[in-house]
Amino acid sequence: MDTGGGRGFQASPPTGRTAGMQHGERDPVNSFAVRLRLWRNRQIASPRFRALVARLPVLRGIANRKANQLFHLTTGFVHTQILSACVHLGLFEALEGAARSTTAIALRCSVTPDHMRHLLDQARRLDLVVNAGPDLWVLSDAGAVLASERGLREMIRHHDMFYRDIANAEAFWRGEVRETELRRYWAYVRGGAPATIGSADVAPYSALMRESQAMLADCILASHDFGQYRSVLDIGGGEGAFLCAAGNRHPDLKLALFDLPAVTELASRHLSQQGILDRATLHSGDFVTDRIPATDDCVSLIRILCDHDDERALLILSNLHRHLSPGATLIVAEAMAGDSEGPNLAALYFGTYFAAMGSGRCRTAHEIIGLLAQCGFHHATASTTTNPLLAGLVTARR
Repeated sequence: MDTGGGRGFQASPPTGRTAGMQHGERDPVNSFAVRLRLWRNRQIASPRFRALVARLPVLRGIANRKANQLFHLTTGFVHTQILSACVHLGLFEALEGAARSTTAIALRCSVTPDHMRHLLDQARRLDLVVNAGPDLWVLSDAGAVLASERGLREMIRHHDMFYRDIANAEAFWRGEVRETELRRYWAYVRGGAPATIGSADVAPYSALMRESQAMLADCILASHDFGQYRSVLDIGGGEGAFLCAAGNRHPDLKLALFDLPAVTELASRHLSQQGILDRATLHSGDFVTDRIPATDDCVSLIRILCDHDDERALLILSNLHRHLSPGATLIVAEAMAGDSEGPNLAALYFGTYFAAMGSGRCRTAHEIIGLLAQCGFHHATASTTTNPLLAGLVTARR
């Protein structure tokens, strides 16, 4: 019998020790778990073994599920392009709250009926729409969410530049793609003095963050009681989307925001439009080097640390610790890595996104707690949120 090279399969895992190891030394490559996995891989690689599995009903079901998972990986780019087409053409808005025919949808989306029918069939296979009757279409659950969440649609549109940055996958993962569209888009990761960044540079990403933060804000506010605080200072708060949500949820909560000068100008306009500016205090500066106000008993970092490598994250936290009042609560809320499905998906996505952006890391809650401890924060604890895919929470005391 061979070892899985195509002619047969081994009856039992191999045994033995790696040559050159001294007696009593532990060889991780030769551990039982590793040897068992290598043996298993050889069997799965063997066509004869797979042919045997295909003849056994229970194992055949498992093998087919594995095959489907692999096919999802190899065809995932097709799924994203179908979703992108649906968003760019306005399919979800065309079907929001309505059931329509192919021709009616095609007219609203400026597409010929034949091409729209083909796209609708593909969207149905992705469970984005439902065929509710002869030539009658309605949104699925996922489609209804996409229709109602403008921020989610804006993120999908934003992915166009992300796709271009990673199009040459080999060069990207070799680290040979130096200048990316995402790096140009997120102005504060280019280097230089952040406080000198102008309005034209911050406006695109600030608008994206404002639009995409609604679901995240709902998740955070449902997972942590901000009503227990007198005031909250949102560090790097952008145009104030989270502050608006927090202020609406807790009418007695005083609000404050700290961000770059060009961003706080946009925040002032947005908070005024939302009728909440009179409750908010805006502070301009660089949260790495400038003084942070010490008047608030709660300070939030929402999707901030993940944008920065460890060295800069430590500078941010050290500056906060230097200026915040003793006893103040610091809340870190962002997508966090982990072993469960949501955190694992978050790490898979953001790990690649930050690589293209040229800055940042999707950390585990334990890693964030470690950074906080290095900077002097204490009583740090991690907690889950209503949607671990969107965010985890770490709270600590100054």
